[in-house]
Amino acid sequence: MKSKIALIYDRANTAYGGAEQVLLALKSLYPEIVLFSSVYDSKKAKWTKKFIIKSSFLQKIPFAKNLHRYLAALMPLAFETLDLSSYDIVISVTSAEAKGVITRRDQLHLCYLLSPPRYLYHYQNEYLRQNHLLRLPVINHLAKKALSYLKKWDQTAIYRPDLIIPIAEVVKKRAEKYYKNLKLEEVIYPPIDSSLLNFRNSNEKNSDKEKYFLLVSRLVPYKNVAPAILACQKLGYKLVIVGEGPEEKKLKQIANRLTIFRKKLNKEELANLYQNCQAVLSPGLDDFGIAALEANLFGKAIIINQLSGAAELIKDNLHGIHLLYEENDQMETITENLIKSIKKLEKNHFDQKTLSKNALKYDTNKFAFNFDQALKKAYNAKMEGRL
Repeated sequence: MKSKIALIYDRANTAYGGAEQVLLALKSLYPEIVLFSSVYDSKKAKWTKKFIIKSSFLQKIPFAKNLHRYLAALMPLAFETLDLSSYDIVISVTSAEAKGVITRRDQLHLCYLLSPPRYLYHYQNEYLRQNHLLRLPVINHLAKKALSYLKKWDQTAIYRPDLIIPIAEVVKKRAEKYYKNLKLEEVIYPPIDSSLLNFRNSNEKNSDKEKYFLLVSRLVPYKNVAPAILACQKLGYKLVIVGEGPEEKKLKQIANRLTIFRKKLNKEELANLYQNCQAVLSPGLDDFGIAALEANLFGKAIIINQLSGAAELIKDNLHGIHLLYEENDQMETITENLIKSIKKLEKNHFDQKTLSKNALKYDTNKFAFNFDQALKKAYNAKMEGRL
C-alpha cells in the first residue's frame, strides 16, 4: 500500500512518553509519514526531530507552543485549517482535538483514540483548579464559556474519523459513555519499546544498595504521585520519581530525603533504574500507562491502578498487584491502599521470566502488525465504498 500518510497529534511539546512512543512506532512503520500538530517545541520534545513536522497557525504566536492551554478555544480552528489535501490517509493520535481535522470523502481518516478529552469531561474541575490564573473570577467565567464551546465542538468532531481504534477497553467504555451511538473498533494496545532491554547492565555502578521503588510518570494531578510519596515515607522506603510536569513544585514540598526526583534521563539511565528497583508504582488513573509493561520487561512487578488501561494486561498477583480505590477517593484513602498493596507485593514471589514474557507480547512489532492490518482493511473498505 503506497499511499501518502499524514499523522496528526494534538501537541508536540512534551518529553517522550507513551503517546510519543506510539508516534515513533508509526514513523518506523510508515517512514514517509508527515507529522502535523497544533504546536511543537523541538527543544522540549526532542523526539520530534525524527519527523518532518508541520504546525498550525498557532505556532506563529510567540508563547503558544508552551502555553497552549490559554488558547484552547482556538484549537478547533487550528486543526480544521490544516491542509491535508495531498494525503491519501490521515491518522490522528489524540486525546484532544486532533480528531477534528477536515478530510475529503475519498481520504481515509483513522483515529487512534488515547482518550476523550480529560479537560472537557471527567477532569474539567481539576483543569480549572490547577492554574492560578484560571481561578480568577472573570477568567474562570470566560474559561467555562470556552470549555462549553469546546465540548459542543468535540461532540461533533468525534464523528469525523472513518473509524476509531481505542488504546484500551477502559478508553472504549469512556468513549461510549460520553458519545452517543459511536462506533468503535477493537482495541489495539500501545507498543512497548523492547529495545530498552539493550541498555541494561550498563557500566554505571548502582551505588545505592538499599531498595527503592520507582515511579515513571508525567507529574500531573491524575497520576496520583503524591500518595506514592506519602506511602513510601510512611514505610521508610526510598522512592525514585522519573518525570516532569506542573505538579513538580507541589510534590517536592511534601517530599523528604527518601524521595528523589529525576528527569531528562537517557535510555541507559532509565534502564538502570528499572533493572535495580524493588518494584514500580503506577497509582494514577492512566488511559494506558506504558510504565507497567516497562516494569514487566525488566522482570519487575508493578503496583497499578485497577482502572488504568494497562491493568487489563497485568494479571493481579501474577504480573503485579492491582491497586484498589475509587476515582473520587481522598488522598489519605489512596495512600493507605497503596501501603497495603506494597506490603502485599513484598509477600509475593514474582517470576521474572513470566513478567518479561508478558511485556514482550506487546512489543512494537506486535503493535505494528495489528495496526497495519487494521489500516489496510479500512483503506480497502474506503476505496470500495464500504466505509
